Amino acid sequence: MENIIKEGGALFEIGLILIIGYLFGNIANLFKFPRVSGYILAGIIMSPSLLGIIDKEFLQRADVITHASLSIITFLIGASLSWKNVKSLGKVITIVTLGEAEIAFLFVTLIMFLYLMFTGDYTTSTLIAMAFLFGSLASPTDPTATLEVIHEFKAKGTLTTTVLGVAALDDATGIINFVIGFSIALTVIKGSSINILDIGYQIGFQIFGAVLLGIVMGYLMHFLGKFAEERKEVVTVTIGILFITFSIAHAIGVDELLSTMTTGITLVNVDKENERFKAPLENYIEDFIFTLFFVVGAAFLDIKILFEYALGVVIYILARFTGKFIGVYLGGHISNAPEKIKKYLAFSLFPQGGIVVGLSLLAYQNPEFKDFGLILVNVVIGATVIHEILGPIFSEFALKKAEEITKKV
Repeated sequence: MENIIKEGGALFEIGLILIIGYLFGNIANLFKFPRVSGYILAGIIMSPSLLGIIDKEFLQRADVITHASLSIITFLIGASLSWKNVKSLGKVITIVTLGEAEIAFLFVTLIMFLYLMFTGDYTTSTLIAMAFLFGSLASPTDPTATLEVIHEFKAKGTLTTTVLGVAALDDATGIINFVIGFSIALTVIKGSSINILDIGYQIGFQIFGAVLLGIVMGYLMHFLGKFAEERKEVVTVTIGILFITFSIAHAIGVDELLSTMTTGITLVNVDKENERFKAPLENYIEDFIFTLFFVVGAAFLDIKILFEYALGVVIYILARFTGKFIGVYLGGHISNAPEKIKKYLAFSLFPQGGIVVGLSLLAYQNPEFKDFGLILVNVVIGATVIHEILGPIFSEFALKKAEEITKKV
């Protein structure tokens, strides 16, 4: 098998990744788990630390796959945030989202700093950088498992509506938090002292530069789309613009993910026919991208490192959920949300996967973080497996407690 993989090259490995990922996704569905759980399991089994079907050389060149996938995923996130929809979400959803996302960010940063300080031998700058990277990955929520439970049990009510609204904003807030945490970590790891003005400049340049680039490329996509009469031409224009946007952002040093997300936000708000850009990606390209992305991402998992930092995985999960719970309660209190939202919404926000795996890989692939990037990826992927397994159970619990399940079970 090893000779076949070696002679077959990257194309053979990609083919295996897609087919085995597809099969494991179906197996996950049979056991009532999201397909992403199957993709992650397939990646772990195929990883260099287990069967070695995906080899280390392939993973070293996998940044093209992760970057291409992330450019499409973040565009679709942005394209779901039309001003009309965001405006209609209401005060409760907006304040609760900010509360749970930001407090989870700060809480995980603090707890992981203390954990790493007492369990490892790191310099102060490394400790700060690692803590902020972990914190910046705490905000995003994977709504897939929650949405599946909502559809399965035909849930309706205040909590259900709020979950759907928060899910629409959560990843966007998470990406901005990642930009902030990543910028702080990068600034700290490069210098011997923390310069607040320098950090502020880095954050400002990363965010505003990415937003400006995304707006320009969104308008360009809108303009070129006028000449694309067939669906296949629209797909070509969309993916081409996204790859160029991501690459330009990387070249000029602004945040790649925020730039492609802003491209989606711009398009959905300036193009009345924006569905023709989104629909082909969601219907035909998304599953291909997700399979490739999650299997490759999970293949970075090193079983030895995972067991070594198993306590870190547990602490990260508990710190993140605690931050989410406190944030939801405070945000709900400030916005005068119903009591059941304050009590149970955090359980529906427990699942984490999707974008957070890509963000951790993006940090890992930065040479400045080479000394601890693999630890970050393994803790995050290990936590993702647990989040995706327990997520549907927690979501069902929340909806039952809120008495919003209408289907008899």
